[in-house]
Amino acid sequence: MKQTQKTIDITRKSDFNMPVKWRRKLQIEDGMRVVFKVENNDIVIKPASNKTLDVMSTVGRKGLIYLPKEIRTYFEQKGLKSFHIDIEEVEKTMILTPLKE
Repeated sequence: MKQTQKTIDITRKSDFNMPVKWRRKLQIEDGMRVVFKVENNDIVIKPASNKTLDVMSTVGRKGLIYLPKEIRTYFEQKGLKSFHIDIEEVEKTMILTPLKE
């Protein structure tokens, strides 16, 4: 897993930009759909298959990713609002891990 220096606060913003370097490593392009899964209090984001019932979003221009309301609400109810971002190149996933406050 590749550690990054990037964090996001989901109470202030519902979206963030994925740097082009990360998009290349994860093979994610503008207009592609990504799927969100909650695993052990982490948010896992990866390219979506064509057929899925998981929560999805479309990657916007310049890697803009919108965090769906279902995901934001789930973590806001737990009092978790700031997340550190890591990249898992082998699995082609981005992992948002809650920061302890």
